[in-house]
Amino acid sequence: MSTMKILGICGSLRKESWNLKLLKNMLEMTATKGVDTAIYDLNTVPMFHPDVEAQGIPDEAEAFRDAVRGADAIIIACPEYNGSMTATLKNAIEWLSRRGNLLTSKIFFIIGTGPGRSGCPRMHMHASYSIESEGGHVLHQPRVLLPHVANFMDQSGNITDPEVTTLLDQAAETLVDYTERLTDTD
Repeated sequence: MSTMKILGICGSLRKESWNLKLLKNMLEMTATKGVDTAIYDLNTVPMFHPDVEAQGIPDEAEAFRDAVRGADAIIIACPEYNGSMTATLKNAIEWLSRRGNLLTSKIFFIIGTGPGRSGCPRMHMHASYSIESEGGHVLHQPRVLLPHVANFMDQSGNITDPEVTTLLDQAAETLVDYTERLTDTD
């Protein structure tokens, strides 16, 4: 019986990213379900470029691919930039889809927040489409797409709204159950 591994990635490179703070909360909740969790910092992943890829996948991109390869599921936290996912997240998806598509049959859960009122629905839609078009499984419920981040999280990343804590717990439970059903980790 192996322990389930869930990897978190954040589509924002900002040091004090609200989405990174949300991701950390989600991973902490997921860890209470008896799984191993980690975060992979996308700051080290170079921009995808076919000419670079033709010379071989760079070590930094391969290290990211190895982290995803070793995970049973991936939690993505990403803001919505210009009505879509960030370039950082799109770049990560590009590297995962190349030379042995690592998106195929991998389980993803996409969350997002920001200071505005949108709650990141277009980011979720675009990221889901990109992942699913390459064979990945995106768990769409419960939705953790949260507008007005200051209403439920303080500057340090502490969740201040018990309803959001409950939602994260439900999301973690659903993700772990779904992953157990689709993998051999139980």
